Amino acid sequence: MSKQSEKTKSLYFGYITTLSGPLVLSGAIPVVDLALELINERDDVLQNYTLNYTHILDSKCDRTTSLDNFFQLINNDTTYVSLIGCGCSPATIPVAEISHYWNIPHLAYAAGADILNDRSRFRNFFRTILSLRYSGASLGQLMREFGWRQMAVITQDEIVFRQITESATNIFEDQGWKLSSFVVLSSGNPLSYFDRSNVKNFRIIHINAYPNFAYKILCEAYYRDMIGPMYLWIIPMWYNTGWWRTNSTSFSNNVSCTDEIMSKVIDGIIGIVPDGFLTLQNESLVTFSGLHAKAKCTRGESEASSPLKGTIRNQETSTEDSTKQQERDYS
Repeated sequence: MSKQSEKTKSLYFGYITTLSGPLVLSGAIPVVDLALELINERDDVLQNYTLNYTHILDSKCDRTTSLDNFFQLINNDTTYVSLIGCGCSPATIPVAEISHYWNIPHLAYAAGADILNDRSRFRNFFRTILSLRYSGASLGQLMREFGWRQMAVITQDEIVFRQITESATNIFEDQGWKLSSFVVLSSGNPLSYFDRSNVKNFRIIHINAYPNFAYKILCEAYYRDMIGPMYLWIIPMWYNTGWWRTNSTSFSNNVSCTDEIMSKVIDGIIGIVPDGFLTLQNESLVTFSGLHAKAKCTRGESEASSPLKGTIRNQETSTEDSTKQQERDYS
């Protein structure tokens, strides 16, 4: 008889994540399953209990859908001891604000909005991810290292992105650099950026948005002849693997870029995340389970790795990979 079968009582947590929409996080599901397997095999954790989830609900990275999912969970016959959710920041914030009323510990692994650090507002919320607000500091580091003087930022009107731009604005003002900020509603058309009269005055542009926005913007940049070597685009590097391909969730039928075109567009792009954002990319780090971050388990050859493995770079790597841009005068 296995150790897991000896545990007779079941405990359940709710599981809400983003399976469709602007950011897909289904790649984390095998990691959650592996964590459950490791927990349930231990004799010193949850003795006489087995931890599991019933099913996975899709928040679609949408506030209303996420709240509907949460109320669906708490109003069914299953008692939940905790909640993992709810995928992206816009879907997580409204649920994290109210989950404490049901005394439910709320854990997230992909919601990077800085506002979620407010303990008075999000009382039972915890996360395993660093706030993305510090991406503003990453932009500042690039400016200093390469001696740039100005930059444009296209910001999607979501709190997670607005706070990054606010942080960058403060840094740029302190350093005397010029930052041209352009904000686009999530329901709006990001291509309106190209209608500005001074659009070609800025050769360094940061896309501070979800990958579906980035896809449209970069495709348009190709047809406007606003890609390398005279233009440098900067994007977040926590995007899904292959976000630029036509078979990805980022692709829109309204754009006309092939995979070949997009491959040319993203060549030379700089990707950033805050320093320390990807602790599990350190292969020498031994986690609480006793496994290395990328160690393979003998059972099923499953990998204990970051749910965004292969799609992200840390700040130091991104800077190093971009040194070929250093000699160009973008300002």
